[in-house]
Amino acid sequence: MIGRAAWIAALTALPFAAHAQDITTYGDCSPVIQDVGGDVTVVCYKDRDQKPRFRVVYYRLGGIGQSFLINGKLSPEWEKYLGGQQAIVNNAVHSEIRNLTDKFGQEIGGSYLSGNVGFEGGDFSMGLADYAQEVNADIKVFQSDAGAMPDLKANEGWRVFGPGELFVPDLDAARSLFQQYAIPAGYQTFWGTSSGPAEWVEPGSKMTAPTLWRSLTLADLEDYETRYDAYLGRALDISNDARSTSDLRQRSERGLFANAGAGYSAGRRIQHTSLDALRYLARNGLPDNYAIVMGEPGIHYGWSFTANTRSADLLVAVLENVGDTPMDVGAFSIAETNQMTLRRHDDTQALLAAARPVEKRLWPPGMLAPGEKLVIPVRIEMPLLPEFFDWITSSYRDNYAASEAIRDEAATSATNPIAFVHPNERSNVLFALPPSDLPKGRIPELVERFEYGPAWAIQAVEVDGIKYDFRQHDPNNFILFAGGGIGSCPYIYTYQEDGDIWIEENHFLLGATSPNKKRTDRLKLGQFDGRLEIREKEHELAHIDQITLILQDDEGVEETYPAVWPTELSAQDGENLILGYGERAEVQFDLPDGAWDGKTVFISATGYYLPLSDPSLFASRR
Repeated sequence: MIGRAAWIAALTALPFAAHAQDITTYGDCSPVIQDVGGDVTVVCYKDRDQKPRFRVVYYRLGGIGQSFLINGKLSPEWEKYLGGQQAIVNNAVHSEIRNLTDKFGQEIGGSYLSGNVGFEGGDFSMGLADYAQEVNADIKVFQSDAGAMPDLKANEGWRVFGPGELFVPDLDAARSLFQQYAIPAGYQTFWGTSSGPAEWVEPGSKMTAPTLWRSLTLADLEDYETRYDAYLGRALDISNDARSTSDLRQRSERGLFANAGAGYSAGRRIQHTSLDALRYLARNGLPDNYAIVMGEPGIHYGWSFTANTRSADLLVAVLENVGDTPMDVGAFSIAETNQMTLRRHDDTQALLAAARPVEKRLWPPGMLAPGEKLVIPVRIEMPLLPEFFDWITSSYRDNYAASEAIRDEAATSATNPIAFVHPNERSNVLFALPPSDLPKGRIPELVERFEYGPAWAIQAVEVDGIKYDFRQHDPNNFILFAGGGIGSCPYIYTYQEDGDIWIEENHFLLGATSPNKKRTDRLKLGQFDGRLEIREKEHELAHIDQITLILQDDEGVEETYPAVWPTELSAQDGENLILGYGERAEVQFDLPDGAWDGKTVFISATGYYLPLSDPSLFASRR
């Protein structure tokens, strides 16, 4: 897909971070909580004279943090939250998330651990051997041509249920688009891609291709293998084909469709993991917009019909004794559903509201010592990666007006069929459409989260013989993600005038997760046209003190140019530029024209960042 890599951005715009709310209650652990921008800690006392204290915090775990937890281990980034003595309740939610991971999780291997196999929070990176030995010092490490490699076994937790991509062999849509020159039935159209609106290549006759989309259905999963073979039997990699409308006509007459460009070829076995997982999850129904089939320009200058699949997160409630004496944990009052369905959050809430609460003793030993934690799985969530969700939705939203303007222009000014070309290879015609068949565009309907399978709502807990209301989970009232203790750090982007696009260069300050870890990083830029941007794409606040541009000539002589805007970045003086989730800032330098020509360009950046799951975050933000 065009520009589809690891897009790490925000859900929508995050407001300024609020103070943490430390709420003390007597006999009530479910106060009214409003306008929460961060985590809430509720400390409960049974009365004002005797204070066996406990607190309830909800965490959302994904990636390796989740896999280790269900296998009785703690990964490094969760040690600070769930470390010490903890026990996980082996309920139906726990059993099903383990079943999903064991059946459909991908094994962790290689020499490097990155966000692709790690954390919902994004682009975490670390040598896999180092990470493995932090989890378990007994894991053996051996040397290979790729560097240090840990000896990992999937059945010991080195497996994650992560997102994937499914090739959708939609023959009917391909015939409609490539042979009949018509928008396929059931598809909506966006006149452009997630990278930008469509553009004229030859005004009135040729423009860059649009994006087609619809909801994935159960019919797409039925008889998949037969349709897969049939589609590939008619597919053609068109990197060097269809260079003109006559070639396009020839290809249609031969019945050859543009290849998916997703690594599929005749004789290659289907990668079943994403398909099998989808079939399992959707065995009792597939909700609208759980997965979106996207027809769009693909790699190899062809066309693709694909759907992005979802990862699985585990939502847990953690009951912790924060007092200095043991407390007697009695029965919990729990509403539960065991429906093995995919559904939206509101549907889960309705099922739980209709359920009759039952009493369960979840902690057979009874006494919970100071510092001990009881981890209770309550829900399985199926998210789109926040990075993917926000990058796509914001890009389509930002480009919608421009995409509709060019559609209107094409519909009213063109007289002959319009040829649509690949935006990265504009001599490569994909298909054609008559001006009268250019429907009004629609932004793809992406749903951030679905839920699946067993779910609990804990309504009350008995502590030292007193029944307390249990703090209820509200998905809008906390931001705690797997990898939260590490974060992903800010990103540097450079502007590319050829194409009018911003290019992701690299992240910086990885692991500088507090003021006392503040440091300076030096990064080499892959390209530089005079403009640079910092983006905060994670659940964190970036505190950037200084940015300096360094130009190095062939003899190693360097010239430095401190940033002139934003002014907070001009000197290392503690006056920080603060960027929240989804925010960005263009950095400007006082550079002579062409000063960077023929030079190697570096950036020196000083600062730190605070993951939003870090309690120290909620100090005031100036």
